[in-house]
Amino acid sequence: MQIGLPGTPELIIVLFVLFIWVVIIAAGVLVALRIKRWFSDSDDQSERIEQLEGEVEELREELDARGSGDDR
Repeated sequence: MQIGLPGTPELIIVLFVLFIWVVIIAAGVLVALRIKRWFSDSDDQSERIEQLEGEVEELREELDARGSGDDR
């Protein structure tokens, strides 16, 4: 590469290496945020599942109460 300023090829290489490091760090941060969001979503889902299981149990008890009063 023939550029008129002394040290320009070295400067370009240094900037390229810095750019690669920034890309690697940004990718790591994005992966960490995705993993954090995935685990926090699973906690929210667990709470929702527990809530729905409680509602199902209440409905089953209500059906049992209705069924026991019919005397079939």
